[in-house]
Amino acid sequence: MVKAQMMTLEGIMGALLLFLVTYTLFQSSLVISPLWSEFSDAQLKQIAYDSLRVLDGNSSQNDSLEGMLLSLDSSFIPNQDFINSLEKLIRPANYRIEIYWVSDSEIEKAVLVDNKPTPEAVAASRIVVLKNGDLNPSSPFYKSGAKSYTPIVVEVRLIVWRA
Repeated sequence: MVKAQMMTLEGIMGALLLFLVTYTLFQSSLVISPLWSEFSDAQLKQIAYDSLRVLDGNSSQNDSLEGMLLSLDSSFIPNQDFINSLEKLIRPANYRIEIYWVSDSEIEKAVLVDNKPTPEAVAASRIVVLKNGDLNPSSPFYKSGAKSYTPIVVEVRLIVWRA
């Protein structure tokens, strides 16, 4: 009789142990993954952020964000060096570039590259701080009468989508 009770207890303990192992296995291996379209959007968003970060790195060059903003005039056409560098970074995606800044207590907006985005487009932005003294008087950001060290904050927004 004692032997039968021991085997019953071993069976119950074995079943509980298997249940515990199975529960732990399923609980720890639960993977929540994004839908396929969200995954591609995340990739595009990362490409846009990385592209802006790279272009913000070398500030004295014409192909940088700061260099492009310093060379802008009232036509709001970015220089070709900047466009070439950007297209190398985000190829094969399509893109649109917008800039925002504050002028006389109003938010101004300009579209530098006016491609029409699709509904799946994602946006990334980067803030660039310019000094009034570094700007040409023909620059749309230039403030006459302001000190040369007066900061001008410009948001560069890059919108990308798959072509």
